[in-house]
Amino acid sequence: MNMDIHRNGPPYARPAAGQVLRDLGVEPIINCTGVRASYGGCNPTRSVLAAMEASGRGFVVMNELAEAVGRKLATLTGAEWGLVTAGSAAAVSQAVAACVAGNDPEKMLKLPSRGEKIVVVAADQRMAYEHAIRAVGCIVLPIGRASELDQLPIENIAGICVVASDIPKSVVPFEEIALRSKQLGIPLIVDAAGAAPRFPSVWLRNGADLLIHSGGKYIRGPQSTGFLLGSERLCRAAYLNGPPGQSFGRSMKVGKDEIIGAYVALEQWLRGGAARAMERWRECISIMKREFLSVPGLAVEEMEPDSAFCNPRIAVSWQAKMFPVNADVIARRLATGRPRIVLHDCWQRQQRIVVDPTNLTKVEAEIVGRSIVHAISEPPLAPAAPQEAGFEELAGAWQVFIDFLHGSAVHAFMLLQDRQNIAGTHIGAEVSGNCRGNIVGSKLKLFSQLSGDPLALDYEFEGTLHDGILTGVVFLGASAAKYSGLTFRRQFGRASWRATRTRTNHSDGVRCASRG
Repeated sequence: MNMDIHRNGPPYARPAAGQVLRDLGVEPIINCTGVRASYGGCNPTRSVLAAMEASGRGFVVMNELAEAVGRKLATLTGAEWGLVTAGSAAAVSQAVAACVAGNDPEKMLKLPSRGEKIVVVAADQRMAYEHAIRAVGCIVLPIGRASELDQLPIENIAGICVVASDIPKSVVPFEEIALRSKQLGIPLIVDAAGAAPRFPSVWLRNGADLLIHSGGKYIRGPQSTGFLLGSERLCRAAYLNGPPGQSFGRSMKVGKDEIIGAYVALEQWLRGGAARAMERWRECISIMKREFLSVPGLAVEEMEPDSAFCNPRIAVSWQAKMFPVNADVIARRLATGRPRIVLHDCWQRQQRIVVDPTNLTKVEAEIVGRSIVHAISEPPLAPAAPQEAGFEELAGAWQVFIDFLHGSAVHAFMLLQDRQNIAGTHIGAEVSGNCRGNIVGSKLKLFSQLSGDPLALDYEFEGTLHDGILTGVVFLGASAAKYSGLTFRRQFGRASWRATRTRTNHSDGVRCASRG
């Protein structure tokens, strides 16, 4: 496309919603999962897109833009200063880099450090994004009580990082950790990426030095942006440890249009946008509730905002004897239909579905309500043919070879078998865990979860036994207990694997039957 015509000519025809994706062979979804990055976060508002498009037509000295936006964010939020980052995980890294190196060039250019510094976290507030801390070269050290800080070498502690959504139920009270951080002179970072911004901030007011928010979630700024707010000295140091300079965070680049878009989104959110969003969310819930209650036997629960969610959600449940279908089947039906409707798998129970209205229009809410009702009410499919009665014998020890996209590893299985049911131990390269599954004929499905830090490691093996060798694919992921759904259990893709038997185990009480 001729960019001069695009800039100066008549308005061009915009493609229909979703058409750009369909042209790539990707079918869009109706997003009922909330603000998960896996599904695109939130879509920017029209005014955000307009501000981004306008700022993209010019150039600016990025340091001057940072100064201007820093002052504006201070006025808007009550923080001393602030900056727009390349997402909230980047904000964590830049905040930690500021705590380690300040703007000392000698220290800055040595980042990442070699583990000389510690970032303390609460043991019951572990998060999936601690790699953003470790990327700076710091060791993540969990504590169970604020008093444990007194037992650590203070000169080695770069900072303390807590998670806003977990603070209310943590055994480490925020007031205690904030008090100790002030007494010891240790910067306190609050990661509130999952929370909608509210100012004046309770965290900054009660002792936090730095506060992190997402720009691409509830406030509907660019998905790739975040905010770091708080102490002017630390925020300025964080900026200098990031783009556009040639420092540790250069890879965390954020464009001028994204900076403008994020600021406009936050300004609108704080000046009426939050109330308008709440009104739309409740309207969408009312529309879905009306659809659900039109069917006898469906129960509805409206879930109010809490420490983890700033928005209301709606749950619909049913009795299996009245509607013999489970939530997993319904989720698959909706995800493969047209339009595609995607539910958050971590929230479902056997006969219960939760819908988050954050990204729904009122028209989509009606579509979602009707589609869920239809999927629940639809007559069940005819029972599948009985599974093959025979099964192979797998009890014993197996050496497992996994070929990743790059690199390989050798694991092991210690398996017990009760007819088609398999259980045992999966021994990884460094950690171990339980596994379970079944063998139908020669086809094996085996699920295992190994202990990890801070997330459990998930493996889903599918394979076939032929001439004494198991071969197949394994789906790879990691998940916290509260997010242990298929999305995260398979988030690291797949690998090929094969396994050979090292010895047979005929333990007492374990039946190891052969094909038959």
